[in-house]
Amino acid sequence: MNNVLMIFCIVYLLSSAAMAKEPSQTITADTIQVIRISAQDERAIIKAPDGKMQIIKVGDPIGKTGKVIEIAAGRVVIEEKKGKETEKIIIRLDDGKQKVERMKKTGEKPPMLLAPPEKDKKNQENKKSPKNKNSLY
Repeated sequence: MNNVLMIFCIVYLLSSAAMAKEPSQTITADTIQVIRISAQDERAIIKAPDGKMQIIKVGDPIGKTGKVIEIAAGRVVIEEKKGKETEKIIIRLDDGKQKVERMKKTGEKPPMLLAPPEKDKKNQENKKSPKNKNSLY
C-alpha cells in the first residue's frame, strides 16, 4: 500500500513540476512547507500556499528575492536579499516537523584607514633625505 501511495505521489509531483517550470513568485520562505528532502539528488518537495506541490533544486528562485542555495540531509537553505541585508533561512525537517532558523547579515562597512601620526611622517622624511648633502652616495 505504501509503495502505491509513493508512486502516486511521485507521478503527481512530476506532472505538477512539468506544468510549473519555476516556483511561483508568491512563494516565500515563510509560506512554503517542506514535505520531503532528497539530499542525494539535491532536490526537495515543497507545498506552496495554494496547495500545489513542487520540486525545487539548488539555484531555483523562491519568491522575488529568494534563492535556494543548499539542499542537504534534513535541511533546505534559502537566501533572501533585502536591500543591503542578506538573510539565510534554514528550514529543517526533523521527524516530519518543520523548524525554521533565520540568520541576518547586514552590509559590512569597510575598515577605516588611518593616516600615520605626524611623528612617523617626520621620521620617514629624515630617512629618505641624505645626511651629507655634498656626498654623491
